[in-house]
Amino acid sequence: MWRNAITTFSTCFLLGTTFTHWIADHNVLWRSPLTPAALEQSIRYYALVGSGAPALGWVYLGIGLASSLAALTKLVTGWRGQSGEVLFDGASLLLIVSVAYNQATEVFPTLLAIPSPLPLNLTEHEMFGPLATAVRDLANDNIITAVMLTGVMFLQAGRYYASRGEAEGDGPEMMPDSTLTSGASSSVPSPATTPKPLSERHATPFRELTEAEAMEIASLDGAKHAHARRAAPRRK
Repeated sequence: MWRNAITTFSTCFLLGTTFTHWIADHNVLWRSPLTPAALEQSIRYYALVGSGAPALGWVYLGIGLASSLAALTKLVTGWRGQSGEVLFDGASLLLIVSVAYNQATEVFPTLLAIPSPLPLNLTEHEMFGPLATAVRDLANDNIITAVMLTGVMFLQAGRYYASRGEAEGDGPEMMPDSTLTSGASSSVPSPATTPKPLSERHATPFRELTEAEAMEIASLDGAKHAHARRAAPRRK
């Protein structure tokens, strides 16, 4: 469970850092017509990002490594049959490795290739053409990265619901034993089928007595009279 949390939180962090580049990528991908001023703004933004503190890159790398290791260990434990979902974990690991490969081969070399500081009249400089192509590539790479990280989040959500469904279905179902139930019901008479003696019944007015009830009452009266005769003192 904790490995799933590490993968999810690290993916959310990486996706958030990718979305921060939208302020520059929007000028390149979605602005029409694309003006040199919009390209210059994007170039200067990525020049600032590339010249930032090296610790930021190490933080990004460390979080990506933690996400990869968590997904790998989940895949190994799931493959051994201990826990986890092999399909979701394997697909998540594949997407994370693809993101890492894209960042290592495309994004970071392009960021390091952008010089800092930039010339003042950048649009009239000879580097403007190659730098404009570089920021277009960065915008495309960021879109690809965002899509793959979103896929990891959906896979983790699917894994959670799949594991929860299995946990709910593992409980044994308590089914009544038909033989025991039938045997118990046949040996014990139900109150509806066994009538109470007349002496234990409550009086019901305005009903004629049946022959069995009349005979029972007569036998009870005879028993009472016999008991009274025995209890009466004999006269000498």
